[in-house]
Amino acid sequence: MTSTAGPADRSGRVACRCFVVGVAGLPLWWVLGVASLVPLAMVLPLGWDLWRRRRVVVPPGFGWWLLFLGWVLLGIGTLWATAPGAVADGGTGRLMVFGYRFGWYVACTVVLVWLGNIPARLLSDHVVHRVVAWIFVVAVAGGVVGLIAPDLELTTLAETLLPGALRGNGFVSTLVSAQASELQQVLGGLPQPRPKAPFPFTNTWGSAISLSLVFLVALLVGSRRRWRWLAAPLLAIAAVPIVLSLNRGLWLAVGASCVGFLVLLAVRRHHLALVTLVAAVVLGGVVATSTPLGATVNERLDHPHSNDRRSQLLVATVDSMTNGSPVVGFGGTRNVQGSFASIAGGATPACPACGVPPLGTQGQLWLVLFSQGWVGALFFLSFFVQALRRTWRCRTINETVATFAVGIFLLQLSVYDTLGLPMMLVMVAIGLAWREQRTGQPLRLPSRRSWVLVASIALLGGVLAAATPSGGDPRWRSTVTVALTPSPTYLDIGDAAREADNGGVDVRPPAPATVDTEAALLSSERPLTLAGDRVGITPAALRSDISVAAPPLSTVLEVTLTTPRSADPVAAAQAVADEYLAERTRFLERRRTDLVARLNEELAAIDPTDPAWAATRTYLRAAIDNLTTHRPAAGSVIRVGPATPVGTGHGVRITSGIGIGVLVGLAWFRLRRRPWE
Repeated sequence: MTSTAGPADRSGRVACRCFVVGVAGLPLWWVLGVASLVPLAMVLPLGWDLWRRRRVVVPPGFGWWLLFLGWVLLGIGTLWATAPGAVADGGTGRLMVFGYRFGWYVACTVVLVWLGNIPARLLSDHVVHRVVAWIFVVAVAGGVVGLIAPDLELTTLAETLLPGALRGNGFVSTLVSAQASELQQVLGGLPQPRPKAPFPFTNTWGSAISLSLVFLVALLVGSRRRWRWLAAPLLAIAAVPIVLSLNRGLWLAVGASCVGFLVLLAVRRHHLALVTLVAAVVLGGVVATSTPLGATVNERLDHPHSNDRRSQLLVATVDSMTNGSPVVGFGGTRNVQGSFASIAGGATPACPACGVPPLGTQGQLWLVLFSQGWVGALFFLSFFVQALRRTWRCRTINETVATFAVGIFLLQLSVYDTLGLPMMLVMVAIGLAWREQRTGQPLRLPSRRSWVLVASIALLGGVLAAATPSGGDPRWRSTVTVALTPSPTYLDIGDAAREADNGGVDVRPPAPATVDTEAALLSSERPLTLAGDRVGITPAALRSDISVAAPPLSTVLEVTLTTPRSADPVAAAQAVADEYLAERTRFLERRRTDLVARLNEELAAIDPTDPAWAATRTYLRAAIDNLTTHRPAAGSVIRVGPATPVGTGHGVRITSGIGIGVLVGLAWFRLRRRPWE
């Protein structure tokens, strides 16, 4: 499959050393704060080695992956488009995250192609298995450290050298920090440590440990018996952080792998190995159920706290992508304002999980769907399904490793963000199996004429998409920001009453209304009817065109009104805000009247001649006086936004047109069977 030229062998040896050091040196890279960057740099010598080779072969189905990479690049055109249901924010940070993710996709691609082309005499299967099995050992050690010292956090060299602006970025800070575990309140009560060393996230730790376990088993199969016995204590120790990590995705992967291995041994009729594995599984089950580990598993299954949030986020992600950019996606994730429980909800130190994760997170599948659309997700899944189709018979160790690795990867797609080292490990498994099968075809670049023709069709698709009218009356929107006076402030009894002796009578104002209640008041019939009379829009139309949001943990409403272009969204939004504040004033005045009446009843019930109640009379009179004289505004409009067009913008349409044009061009060549050379 590969060239045996001297220069290629020299560059190949250098690349092999870089691969081994880049992967096996993970503990050092973690301490230095560059564990997420070294694999990206590692592919440079690997890519140079491929460049030096006269003949480079690519695996079957590689075209699906190239199409996916092209779709990822198309995401630049939609990176700043506004996704339905998301916050209209953005900045250069999106481009940085996009570049990081695309860099990992390219790195995984280079590792796959390089492993299939590097001769086994330079890098044997056994060495690769040892290197990846070492990841399992490191992850187990990191898991034990995370449980023993959950608060352990090292100041890395990368953190020290980074500029303050970059160090303050949450995404960058997570990548360059070195924390042993994440403290999360999963089982109720006190927070529980969830190991993540030497990875940036606990779910990445879980994915990596389940994938590297496959390589460890493959290594043990080809090792001497004494090494297999030495692995038993390691696996026993590994069971502790695996269980105490509370990582259900990891448990599912390990359980499915054990079942798959049992089936494989039964089909191959390896009776001794089958009996040994069954005995080990039974013994592990007995130990787990008779120790605190079993109680931890049961308690975790009884607290599926993230299920509802994940399902709600899944629906919101798919709906936003389908309605906004189904062909090419949005290029990256998008933030969501509020929470699923309240429009003003958000994460707090006491409840970090109260906020809504960005659209396109909580699973690699949802990231690909939201970032690359339905078409990009089809390319992505097709590549891995094709790889699984070539290895599922498990005729060799490498095919077995690839089958289990890809199977675990597909199993974890909906729960883990696997972009990073986990995806690279899957590519390593696919690359070894492909190298062993000696299949594929030489990589040949298209001719200049082919490039020009496809580019022309793609450009034509973009022009046609830009020139195509969106249809219907264009809609515009305006956002009015309203600052609310909290109910306790509006109905305050005053300092004089608070300083007086209440004599045991403590008449408190009504409980404050939530922001969600305020949003319901804004959408009630009377304010919308009065606002509609001012701008000539029916209350039903206003109600359907209004959306209310609020910054997390605030008493500020952001009222957005969308109208046809023929109407004036600014005037309509202003009218709605004014009539809402008027209705809120009437509402609070009724509450004030009720409170004053209650205080007067208390005062009337007291004997005015009894000196024992003098302090109470003073308290009640001061409260009544303050309530009847102190009348703050119910709220105020602090900003009226300009009218802006509604929609994801021209970027989505143009980029989708370019993507469709590329597919049409490729299909043209496929149908005409034109050679790409």
